[in-house]
Order: sequence, then C-alpha cells, then structure tokens
Amino acid sequence: MRTGLPTILLLAPAAYIALAAAACGDDSGAGSVADADGAADTAPDTVDAVDTRDGSGADDVADTAADAADTADAAGAAPEDALDAADTADTTPPEPPVVTLTVNAIPAEMNGSVPFLDDADGELHDFRLRVNRGRFTLDALADRRAGPVDWDTAALTCLVGETAVTLPPAPTIALGGWTATWAVDVAAAIPDGAAVDCAIAVSGPGGATASAVAFDAATLPPELDPFAEEDVWLVVTSRDLFEVVSTARVDGTYDIRSTYVPGGNGLPDFDEPFYEMGLMSPDNPEANALVRAHLLRRIRERAYAIYGLDADGGPTADGVNMRLYFEGDPGAPDPADFDGGGFSMIALGGDGTNADQVGGIFGRALIDWNNQGHEDDTRYGLGVYPTALARVALGQPLGTLLLEDLLPATGVPIGADARDMAFVGKDELPAGVDPETSHRFDLYALAIDVGSLALSSILCHEIGHSLGLVPEGPPPVGLFAGIEGPAFLASFVPDAHIDTAGLNVMQTGGSVNWFEAYGSEPRFNALNWAYLTRRLVVGPPAAD
Repeated sequence: MRTGLPTILLLAPAAYIALAAAACGDDSGAGSVADADGAADTAPDTVDAVDTRDGSGADDVADTAADAADTADAAGAAPEDALDAADTADTTPPEPPVVTLTVNAIPAEMNGSVPFLDDADGELHDFRLRVNRGRFTLDALADRRAGPVDWDTAALTCLVGETAVTLPPAPTIALGGWTATWAVDVAAAIPDGAAVDCAIAVSGPGGATASAVAFDAATLPPELDPFAEEDVWLVVTSRDLFEVVSTARVDGTYDIRSTYVPGGNGLPDFDEPFYEMGLMSPDNPEANALVRAHLLRRIRERAYAIYGLDADGGPTADGVNMRLYFEGDPGAPDPADFDGGGFSMIALGGDGTNADQVGGIFGRALIDWNNQGHEDDTRYGLGVYPTALARVALGQPLGTLLLEDLLPATGVPIGADARDMAFVGKDELPAGVDPETSHRFDLYALAIDVGSLALSSILCHEIGHSLGLVPEGPPPVGLFAGIEGPAFLASFVPDAHIDTAGLNVMQTGGSVNWFEAYGSEPRFNALNWAYLTRRLVVGPPAAD
C-alpha cells in the first residue's frame, strides 16, 4: 500500500512514538553503568513573545473608536452606533505583575523555596541550593499571565547576615521583557560558605510585587567540578561488533536481533539497521554515503544545541565546557589513542547485550560522578544503539506501514531508485520532480527527522551519565534522582534519571509523553543544566 503525504502528516506524531521512543528505554541497570534512554528540557527558554502593553492601551482603543465615529458620521451612519462602539472600548487597567526571584533560572519548586515531599517517609523536607559563588545568576522571572513589568523600577538586594552583597549594577533583560538576569562572576563573588538571602521589589503599570530566594554560596572545589577544563568527547561511528538478523513475522512486522561478532562483519554498526529500514541500499554506495552524512549532520546539530555548543562543537560562554567531535572531524582524536588519556568517547552504532535487546534498552554508559575522569563508552555493552531504534520501528504495524514503500521486502529502498539521487542528503526537495519522487522524499525526510531526534537524544543522555548525571538525593548533595514524591516530578523514574515537565534529556523512555513532546527539542532540566554549566556545587561538603 502506498502511504501518501496526507497520511504521513497525520501519522507523524505517532511516528515519533514509534521511532523516537527509541530515544529512551526503561532503566534496569545498576552500579556504575546507566542504561540508555532520555530526551529532555534544558536551560529555560528566555526568548518570549514581545508584549506591547504599555499602560496606555485603553486610551488608544478609545481614540480608535472615536475616529471610527467620525468616519461613520462623514458617511451618514447613525451617530449613536459610533457612540456604542466607543462605549465598548476596554478601559480595564492592567493587572499587577507577578515575579519570582530565583537562581540559575531554576523554578521555585526546585530552588529550595518550597519543601519537597518524600514518599519514603511521607514527610516534607526543606533543602537549599549551593551555588558556585563566582559563577551563577540571579533571575527575576515574570509571569506572562499577569501584568507587565517595568524593570527600571527593580530593586534587588542580597544579604549575608546583615551585610549587603555587591551585585552587578544592571540586569540583562531577555527579549520580550519577561526575564531580568543579574550575572555574578568572580569579580562579584559572594563570600565562601555564605548563607545568602536575596529579595526583589519591582513595579509595573498595574502595581507592585516582591519575591525572595535563599541559598548557600561556595567555592566549586576540584573534586566536585565537572568541567574544570574543557572536556573533549569523541563520537565513534565506525564500530563493527554486530551482525543484524531480520525475521519477518506473520503480521507484517519484523523481529530485529543482533549477533555479537567480535571481529565484525565488514559493515559499520551505525549503518547496518538502516538497510533493514530501507534507508540504505546494498546497490548504491554513493547514496548510502549521502544518507549517512545527512543523518549524522542532523544528529550533530541537535547534540550541539542540547549542550549549548557552537557550530564547530566547541564551548560557548553560556553552554557546557566541552568539545564534541564526531569521528573523522578535523582535529578529532583517534580512538586508538584513548589509553593515552585526554578525552572520552562513546560509540554511536550497534546494539546491546542479548539481555538488553530483550529488555528494550537503547544505550548504556558508565557513570562518572562529577565527571572526574575519562570514559570509554565504546566497548561491547555500552554506547548508543541505532539497531534498537530499528527494532522498535519495524516491530509494530505502524512502523512497517510508514516505511512499507522503502522496506526491502515490500518496496524499493532509498538509493535503489535512480531518481532518489535528486534528494538524498538534502533537507529540501528540489523543484520539478515527479510525484513518486516527491513521495519518496517525504518518507526519507520523516525518517531523517525522527531518527536524528531519537539518536541525538540518546547520545546526549548517555554522555550525560558519563558527565555525572543524575546524582541521587536532594540538593546540595544530589539533583533529586531516586526520590519519589516531589510535586515537580512528572513521574518517578529509577536510578540515575529524573522526569520533570517537558522533553528532558535525563528521563527514561517509559516516562516520555510523545504526543506532548511532538515538535519539541530535547533539553536538560534547569537543575541538570546548572550543574553542567558549573553554576551549582553538587556533592558532599568538603571535609574539614
């Protein structure tokens, strides 16, 4: 059956469930290895819609109504009609603003302002964040549902005991005007070990509001600093440890299994499942190379965005202090040099152990609390498993329906039709192609989009484990992994994971609402992001 574009578009959300759910698997790992899964929520979005309310809107509306009355009179319309229009002008004054003061853009329920419930004892527990005294932000977050804010009226004060702390003189106002940020750096560092109480008062056309936050400040010691220096990572795409075996079922779906072949079978593990999905053809190496490069480019772009890296995979001022190479990039380290130190690496390709294949696991990585060493996540039983994505996609009727026209047994794989060369490797369909080529491009583009979303999510999730996420317990020692009960959790997930609102990287696949997440990009939640960007001190206190 030929699946047309309207059907593809209608099924696109379900395709994300069928394919991108492979970005997350239920965690059954223990010890120092975390199993793969998540998608995410990162630094809070500070780009807001521009608010044009300035307190004079009612006058503007009334003036417009009066102008309309004049026009009506000139045209011979009844004067009372124009007066009625003026009477309906909205003269309601704006509401007062509502502002929340926090640190590192962390929501109030996660910053220590509100105690959390622990189901283990049924009690509410207080906690305090411990910020890096020389690298954190104070953020005033305005509620967009309330009235507008005049940030020129903001009065921010921070006290250590009864002593005022010197703060940056003026905030940075985010586009749209809903967030004001004061960045504290080494030059304005708060005293080590200080208990800090901050408060803000601010007004708007509709009235005044105030908010407060309390936290501890500390020096980030080397043993707790996840990025004391630039952390280099290599994504290895050449691993060859498996051979994929596909078996057709009577219902039209496929059972996808991988056999461990220590010496390899001559096909990179990254490529092999895409032959089974019809995205590569054994008869067109040129097309296969273009498909591979396209998929890796999209994975790369999404991974760079998730970690806040620049266009070359390097660190930025507001991102993570890491450099992410893909195998073959200029300047990338050689995997053979890993024992010499200086970088970590992870395999993107292959499958899990037999137990992980049965258990629906999509990747595993070593956990390195506070990122104190370098990890080799390329060994058997570790890495990101694209074959698991194919297992999910082809193991259910929806997946085989979507890909039917490309599957080797029922259709024509990409590259096997000479017309495919018009679009393989491209994000846009060239003009002037025939309807069949356009249809094949639609299938190809959907698979590239969903596949890159899933694989970039898994990749960043697994690297996240090796960077030290997610430590158990509440701050300042942990980041709420392993605690069931806090109101801000979307669901409880086990081991070194956390599920908060949105498509967040460090949750598990079983906790993802893919209909809600459709069209979203994965992010780390605000606590995880503050840890990754060295704005929190996470871990046990230093010994005296």
